[in-house]
Parts: sequence; structure tokens; C-alpha cells
Amino acid sequence: MPLTRALVALLVLAAASAVLAGDPAFQPVRIVSRLEPQKPAGGAGPAARQQTTAQSLDYPYLDIWSDWLSPVQPEAGKKQKTTIYATNYGDKPVPAGTIVSIWANRTERARCGETGDVNYKLPELLPLQTKAIKVAWKVPETPGQAIVFIFLDSACTVFNESYRWTQYTFCTTVVAAGTKYTYLQAARLPYWMEADNFEPKYPPSNTTCKANVGVVNLGTAPTEAGVKMGVYYDWSAIPANVTSDCTYPGQISVDLPKIAPGKTKVVPVEGIKVPNRNDAAFLEILVFMDVTCKLSPAPNSGYFSSVARISSGPGAVLASLQQKGQLYYPIKTTPKKPKVNETMTVKVKIANLGDADGPVGRVAIFATAIVDPSQLSFDIGRCDPSLPSLYNGLTFSANTTDLVIKAGKSKMVKIADVPVPATAGWWALVVVPNADCANEAEKGLVYPPLPYNAFEVVAP
Repeated sequence: MPLTRALVALLVLAAASAVLAGDPAFQPVRIVSRLEPQKPAGGAGPAARQQTTAQSLDYPYLDIWSDWLSPVQPEAGKKQKTTIYATNYGDKPVPAGTIVSIWANRTERARCGETGDVNYKLPELLPLQTKAIKVAWKVPETPGQAIVFIFLDSACTVFNESYRWTQYTFCTTVVAAGTKYTYLQAARLPYWMEADNFEPKYPPSNTTCKANVGVVNLGTAPTEAGVKMGVYYDWSAIPANVTSDCTYPGQISVDLPKIAPGKTKVVPVEGIKVPNRNDAAFLEILVFMDVTCKLSPAPNSGYFSSVARISSGPGAVLASLQQKGQLYYPIKTTPKKPKVNETMTVKVKIANLGDADGPVGRVAIFATAIVDPSQLSFDIGRCDPSLPSLYNGLTFSANTTDLVIKAGKSKMVKIADVPVPATAGWWALVVVPNADCANEAEKGLVYPPLPYNAFEVVAP
């Protein structure tokens, strides 16, 4: 049967138009996580931040997103590719062998058990674990529009109604073999990733900072060196016709290096002005590629998703750094699988991401459902004195007294005698360093980063 409205609602960001890269309507596509805060499409402008939690919807707990599909308009008979990232938000492991099926051109909904033109098997995924798989498929031999179709859990082994929730489609335009073009776009990070794009990581109010912008070539030919990227840190300064006029260099203009097809280069952008903390909680920049139209008749927007939380001023910021490629942080329990109603030792690597030495102070610890921790920064205040009593279940508070971490350094902090939850199963463990905000710079942070990880509690 034809694609339903519910399926269409799960489409990726945009459909690529049937034009070559010089047209301003030309758009890249990617799979968007169901949990991702909605961003303005194509750099349309600021939008209210919205967050959807897995608890509020009835769908499987296995979630995926992807890099941009490359090339954005593949050549007839050749391959299009991307990297797909799968995360388990459930309270039990996802066994190895979950199938991701991909069709190069399909217009009808798939049924459980159907296999695609290509099929990939996921490895085992523990709760809160993410795995990346590189995928590719051969596009049709004839130029024209094609509907790429991706079905996560196509055998419906993770969830018996996966066909309702995890089918993704988008339009792509297949061009004649030998068609060469370039298309530059800002590379994307997962929405939950604490990106290292900004230096300092939490820039103080009324200062300047640096951003490291990944730029990817989604075309089939290399770019020339010297193509201009226009950067805006004040969205009100963006001209209405910025994507149709070749005379706007941006608030900051940066020369891009030569970039080969399918490759990414990280480009430093200096001198970004940080707004007053009373006027904005975040610094978010917007970039436009080829603003002088060296490659094509008009610039294209390259939405840059990384956001820097603005601190109230210079100082220490006690947090942690995510494990590479994962949404969780370096937190471990001893024993590894503690028994219900006993005690455990929690080890957490706490990093000072600010620019001054600072005390770790009181550390609050609590356990919650697996789906909760990636959303908790949106729900609680870092400096709330009621932590952790604000949450039901396992709660614990420990004072680290004289422990100080130097700026830019980290320490493994060990907290003993933490009570274990009374129910066996997988839990998320959340650690709040400096819960009393003894460091002044932390008081101004909105949605502060909270380290968390999953652990399994077993019966006696």
C-alpha cells in the first residue's frame, strides 16, 4: 500500500530536489533521531527547543540517526552511503543480529521479515550503548528521482510492531554517470553529543571564543581551496536573501581548504562574539557555504548544530566527558553487577572544563530509568539544594571536602557505600558533581551536563 502519513512523518530532514548542486533548493538528507530536539530546517532561523522523551511515546526503544547521505545526488549505477548510529534506550540488551534493511528505490511500506537490496546486522547493544555501522547501496541505473527506504529491525525481533515506527524514506535524485559537482555542508554530530566544537567549551558572557566547524563535501568532485564560508553568531544579522545573493560575507568569513568528495575537514573559526548571559543562555552559530558563489550560482546554508552553553563568567565548570562515540560517561560500579539492597562503590571521572581550578564539592547520585538521563539536563537545576531527594528511588549524597581539580584536568573520584536499588534489572546512574554550585561559573549554565551511565543490578 502507499506510504501513509504516519510513515511520512518519519522522513529525514528534507528531500533532495531534482536539480544539480548549483541550485539553492538542493538539500542534503539524513536520518533524524526520534529524540532529537527539532531544529529550524535549512537555516530558517531560531525555533523553540523541544525535547521528546521515549517514556511519552509507544515505540521501540532502539533508535537510529545517520550522517548526511553521500553523495547528495549519486551517479546512476553507483553507490550512495552513510554511517548509521544505533542506540539502545531500553532496560535490557538488544541481542546481536538485529537487521537494518535498505532499498535503493521503494515506494510502499515494508512488512516484517522482508529483506532489502542490502541488509546489515547490528552487534549486541547494552542499555545506553551506541554502535556505528557503515552502509552503502547501489542506486538505479537510470537517472531520475528515487525513494531510498531504510527499515530498522526489519525482522521485527526487537519490537513486534517495528514496521510502524522505524521505516524511513527520503527522495534522492540520481544523476547521469560522470556528472561532477561539489556540495559543501556542515558535518553533523549526534544531537546528544557534548561536542568539543567550542573553545572554551562553556564560553563566558561578553567574551569571544573559537568554534571548530566540520565541513563535508557531499559532491562527486573535489572543491577548490579558497571557497568562502560565512559565519553568523547573531541570527538577527542574517540577511533575508543570504542564500540568493553572493555579496554577504558573513559576520566572519573563512577560507576553506580543498576538500575531496566524501571527506570532512575541520575548520577553525576565530573571534566569535559571545552574547550577554542576561540576553541569551546559548551561543549557536549558523554557517553558509560558498558565500561568494565560486562553486555555484548561489550560496547554500550549512546548518551548524553544535550549541555552547554560556557561563556567567570565567571559572571552574565541573562535569565529565562522554566516552568516544557514546552518549554515556565514564562511570563504573564496584562490583560491576551489584546485588539488590546492598552497597556499591561508584567511580566517576570528573573533569574541570572551565578555565580556573575548582572544588568538586558535594556530589549527588541517583538512579533512574534508562530512558531518563539524556533528558534530565532539561528538567533539573544543577544548583538545586534538594538534589538528590527530588528523585524517587536510589539517592545518595557525598561531600568530597578538599578535592580540587585544576583547569583542563580530570580525576577519577571514588564514592563508597552508595546504596543499590531494591529492584533487579538495568538502571541509569546519574552523578551531579558540585551539586551546590560552589563554583560561580556553573550557576549561569542552562541545561548543565550531568554524567550518567547504565549498570545492572542482580538478585542476591
